[in-house]
Amino acid sequence: MGAIRKILLVIVAVLFFLSLILVSLFLTLNLSLKYDNIQQHSTTIIKDVLNENFNLTTLIGNNYQLLQQYCMQGNSNYTINTQGYNLVIPCSSVSQGADAVIDTGIKALVNQTYYAQYNCGFLDCFPKYPVPLFLISEKAYNFWNGMFYLALGFAVILLLLLFFLMKKKINLPTLAGILLIFSSIPFFKLEALMSLFSNKLIFKFLGIFFSQAYFVAITILIAGIALLTVGIVLDIFRTGFFVEHFITKIEDKRKSRKSK
Repeated sequence: MGAIRKILLVIVAVLFFLSLILVSLFLTLNLSLKYDNIQQHSTTIIKDVLNENFNLTTLIGNNYQLLQQYCMQGNSNYTINTQGYNLVIPCSSVSQGADAVIDTGIKALVNQTYYAQYNCGFLDCFPKYPVPLFLISEKAYNFWNGMFYLALGFAVILLLLLFFLMKKKINLPTLAGILLIFSSIPFFKLEALMSLFSNKLIFKFLGIFFSQAYFVAITILIAGIALLTVGIVLDIFRTGFFVEHFITKIEDKRKSRKSK
């Protein structure tokens, strides 16, 4: 029975560690896909995506004078349809130059894309949209948010199983802390890994999804160190109580001998 318990303990500990990796991954995607973060990181990357698929910069540059004339006629917005997405360019930005026109249009596109209603399941959207901008949408944020809570619930269940399987329950914070610390390590390396391929458009795009990886890694690391510290303190107290109990026993024996 003891051997079976140990085997189950190892299996559950490994599953708990993997669940922590998933929790960190889904939390990274969840935080990275918040609207403010998307707006901050996506302008340059989306410009590259649209240039690769639609040659947007050349199009705006070649038609900049026509755009100025269009706005001078009293129009407020100019709309360009690109790969099923409407790039709305406010005429108020036209006087600031072609680059400002593109950046303003892309920011509006990010807002439009992020809050768009996609009539497809998350995975079913891939064949429907040649340029998968839905990946940086509220729909994607909600998807990864749900996955995060699912993984977190699974991790909590595994933690409870560890508690019941461990013979010395007091060691649970130490074990959980160590596993948390090790699970944070891969997320410290994600940013460095992405930078190795920074010249590739696909990795620039992926960089948006992992832009909060370092923050998540730091958070998980701090949580792990806190739990490990709690475990060490509990162990010190346990050792202290054991020593005190041992000394008390010796003194009681001495007193009983003297009384005799």
